[in-house]
Amino acid sequence: MCINEKITLLESKAGPTNLSQNKPTHQISFMATASRDIKPIVGGTLIFDQVLTNKGGAYNRNTGIFTAPVSGSYFFVVTVSIPTPSPANGQDYVRIDIMKNGKLSGYLFIGTQGIWIKRSENTLLELSKGDKVNLHVRTTGSGFQRIAGGSYHSHFSGFLIN
Repeated sequence: MCINEKITLLESKAGPTNLSQNKPTHQISFMATASRDIKPIVGGTLIFDQVLTNKGGAYNRNTGIFTAPVSGSYFFVVTVSIPTPSPANGQDYVRIDIMKNGKLSGYLFIGTQGIWIKRSENTLLELSKGDKVNLHVRTTGSGFQRIAGGSYHSHFSGFLIN
């Protein structure tokens, strides 16, 4: 068997090699930021109201909830900034939980210790169509004032991997 026959045989066994055929059929992605500072309520959902992109329409800017339109692997990132507190504010910290259908899937804890802090957390979740992901404010310190908004200080984003 000559080399050309071997190549042809291997190509027929391997199937199509056009990478464009492997593109996902659904393009789901979103990024939302806070247009202004947020005073989060313990036990409430952290809502980012300024939607920069929302392919597939899965993020609801009014509720702060992402609802998976298709089953698959999704990657989420939350970034939160807390401005420098005044010394009179006391304990200045916040914990934000990443929730999948009401169950903890990851969290972000920020304690400022008197300085401006910006932190991020990410998670990879297997979602079924209709599953919901949101950010839940678990706790804040007695002196906690606000999450910084505007200028992309704080944001929530995610996308479908496959």
